[in-house]
Amino acid sequence: MYFSTVLLAAASASLAQAATTIPVQVGNSGALTFVPNDIKANVGDSIEFSFFPKNHSVTQSSFADPCHPLAGGFFSTFIPTNSSEASETFTIVVNDTKPIWIYCAQTVKSHCQSGMVASINAPATGNTLAAFNTYATTYATAYGTTYTTDATQQVSTSFGSGSSPTKSSGAGSTSVSTTAQPGAATALAANGAMVGAMMLGALALL
Repeated sequence: MYFSTVLLAAASASLAQAATTIPVQVGNSGALTFVPNDIKANVGDSIEFSFFPKNHSVTQSSFADPCHPLAGGFFSTFIPTNSSEASETFTIVVNDTKPIWIYCAQTVKSHCQSGMVASINAPATGNTLAAFNTYATTYATAYGTTYTTDATQQVSTSFGSGSSPTKSSGAGSTSVSTTAQPGAATALAANGAMVGAMMLGALALL
């Protein structure tokens, strides 16, 4: 029994050590892109999003509805920055290997419809990142737009089981863990900005 316990502890430690942090740049050099956008991650890996001018978000969606927030999905809030990389980052921890679909919810210049999308562990065939991008870029004609309700849904959303988001405001700051607990969305929003200001967040610096 003792031997088995030691082996299990060693295996757990090995898995913990193998977890890595994958950096993703959001809107670098003014491009409406996530770099990289086709992210491959193992369970336990962290995806850390850094934000560049002017004002972007990391918002979870579904494959079939690419430019609307997924009910129960994560939302970074909008992260405005004027001329350099923002001090805030947004990090999610991958809890399983199911595909995760991501877009920027900035409606000025229609970032999602312009192809500002990404995926985590998208399959190589079928529902691929390329197919998701095609859905996004044809979204306005295929689905229409309901941006006002998008903002409301993002404020009230709580987080699902596929990932565990955390938002950080730079060195020495307090990160708020936003795993799937009651009030998680409120905690995340309060760490970045007042909830009441989120409706105007998409317009900051634009």
